[in-house]
Amino acid sequence: MWLLKVKVELLSEITTTTPATLRVMPGAMKTIGRAPTADFTLDCTLVSRLHCRLISTNDRLEVEDLDSTNGTFVNEQQVKRKMLTSGDTLRIGQVELTISEESAP
Repeated sequence: MWLLKVKVELLSEITTTTPATLRVMPGAMKTIGRAPTADFTLDCTLVSRLHCRLISTNDRLEVEDLDSTNGTFVNEQQVKRKMLTSGDTLRIGQVELTISEESAP
């Protein structure tokens, strides 16, 4: 299972300051964006309604930008689609998510 730990850079634009963790199970696809229909909602003006998608398989996690206005960045490099590894930083607008892989118990 993959964990994404959220670090908010500019708290004034985000409606909650509570740290969050998004778990992505193998085989899952999760959307991130401002829209209430997104699986993980970020209330930030620099985040598109449906900004990006996370695609998980048994052994890898990929991010795919959904033609967002401000782009999706992995380790400060703008990407269209990229495989993520543990320790990567995913930036969406002013929100950073740190990628880590959780071992099975």
